[in-house]
Amino acid sequence: MSENLQPNHNANDELSTGLKVLSFCIPLAGIIIYFTSKKDSPNKAKAACHMALWGFGLGIVINIILTVLGLGAGAMGA
Repeated sequence: MSENLQPNHNANDELSTGLKVLSFCIPLAGIIIYFTSKKDSPNKAKAACHMALWGFGLGIVINIILTVLGLGAGAMGA
């Protein structure tokens, strides 16, 4: 039972900067990294998931701001 309480200390369990940027810019890539590494590298998976969520959230905020300013996707067809 005490095995589950101790954190997993894996030296390779850190997401590289390049994959963080990729996860931020392309959230789908972050989700894929999360699901492929959540069992073996939970810290790497968590970092990829966080970066994907930040990227997705920032994209929504930018779209809202551009729509309010009249520069959003709806203005392209007008």
